[in-house]
Amino acid sequence: MSEKNKMMKSFARLFGGMDVEARFGLMRMAVAIAIGLGTAVILIIIGAKNPVESLKYFFLGPLQIFNPKVAKGIGWNYFDQWIQFMIPLLFTGTAVSIMFSANKFNLGLEGAIMCGGLACAWVCCLLDGDIEAANASPALCAVCGLAVSIVAGAVITLIPALLEKKWGASIMVTSLMLNYISLYISRYCLFSTSLRDTRTSKYSWQWTKDVVLTFRKFLGTRFTLRLGLFIGIIVVLVGWAFLFKTKWGFKIRQLGQNPNFAKYVGVGIISTGVIVQIIGGAIGGLCGATVILGNYNYYYGVELTGYGWDGVTMAIFAGNNPKRLIPAAAFIAYIRAGASIMATQPGGPINELTKIVEGVIVLFLLAERFLAKTHRKMIIEEAKKKQALRLETGKEAAE
Repeated sequence: MSEKNKMMKSFARLFGGMDVEARFGLMRMAVAIAIGLGTAVILIIIGAKNPVESLKYFFLGPLQIFNPKVAKGIGWNYFDQWIQFMIPLLFTGTAVSIMFSANKFNLGLEGAIMCGGLACAWVCCLLDGDIEAANASPALCAVCGLAVSIVAGAVITLIPALLEKKWGASIMVTSLMLNYISLYISRYCLFSTSLRDTRTSKYSWQWTKDVVLTFRKFLGTRFTLRLGLFIGIIVVLVGWAFLFKTKWGFKIRQLGQNPNFAKYVGVGIISTGVIVQIIGGAIGGLCGATVILGNYNYYYGVELTGYGWDGVTMAIFAGNNPKRLIPAAAFIAYIRAGASIMATQPGGPINELTKIVEGVIVLFLLAERFLAKTHRKMIIEEAKKKQALRLETGKEAAE
């Protein structure tokens, strides 16, 4: 028996309760991830001064809290890096999955994140910061900051949607340009308005640390509880329920799969497309505010975050299904944390290694003919099994 047939039979036994497409999708993802990680191993062996130590930190770095030889404080810091990398992936993956499900390739999520963080910071500085020294309740400050960020993010992605609707402008071009407009607006507000802390040229005024969405040394340990993780998980679950359990979600998916059919059954193509982009931008704005409040008590937005492009990667990994985003985000965040930890060790390769790994995985996932022969064999074997089952059932009925 050939190795390919052995591999196919092992997958069939493992995922026997799934249909062919689901099994093939999982197998395809697993093979792509294996190729990506194999590429990382090769590059680490070539580039690291101590490959064994570097590989250990790359694959086990975030789990050093369980290593008795590592100080607990350092172990918790490594684990916290994993959580920090994971939080924005949940938001951006959900936002892009919803927009891409309607076949709307609005790439303005970077700008939505930037302006969402800016709006949140300004509100926090006004309510509980040094601009007005109003000393509002930290909880009220955080809630207002998050609410304003949702509006700001929605406005940013609404602009290209309206330009497309009104004048037929290319949504990809306008949304990309809007990212840089958002960046320069952020720089202007930070350097040339009352938001800037006059004691420094880099940061905004500060708000009190009670507003930050973290609980350090939670339950007496060195663990930092980040509320942004729970907010992100809620966003993922709500996004999945919205897409797959509501009429609006059905309309959105129909619009993405077959616009002509969607129009025939009465789906408002233009209005649905605009609403989808507003939702995506709102989630992006919330992401910007959550990242700001989860890590800082000041604003420092002088460069694009890259989170918007991460959302595209996450949507590809999850197949535009938010249900798969949590394990996908955990995996991507884990290898990013491992690479970041490895880069801090003497002789460790730079942490841009993860970009190579992610690029290789996405490359194979986007290749439509990747494992096409295996897919065909799986379909044929499934058809043979069904035919044999029908014949056996017919014989039993005849007897």
